[in-house]
Amino acid sequence: MTNSPPFRTSADLIAEVLANLGVLSAGQSPEVEDFQAVSSKLDATFRKLAALEICYVADPDNIQPEWFSDLADIVAGECASKFGVTNDDYAKLVTRGLGSPIGTGTAAMSLKIQLRGKPTYEVLRTESF
Repeated sequence: MTNSPPFRTSADLIAEVLANLGVLSAGQSPEVEDFQAVSSKLDATFRKLAALEICYVADPDNIQPEWFSDLADIVAGECASKFGVTNDDYAKLVTRGLGSPIGTGTAAMSLKIQLRGKPTYEVLRTESF
């Protein structure tokens, strides 16, 4: 087995997204413009995932490895229009990512399954009568 880091970074995620979009080949470095285009969508996408209660990425430079490929699929679907993909490819990327309607995509459902029933560590509010 290879020795991989326990967490992945946003730079790793951007490279994976570009590979999913077909912009980046194996062993190739991303172009600065492509890197910036995906990077500019990360925060909004992470906030959307939190608002939809799919998952909460607290630190983009410490991404859970089990979420990594699902997040890459979701971000690829969100960025696809910036990279001029065909309508068929766009539909495939969205279906693999968040889905249409939102939250029904393969990656979104996978994240929901991974996180269901997990402790939130939030304070539980109660009312005493």
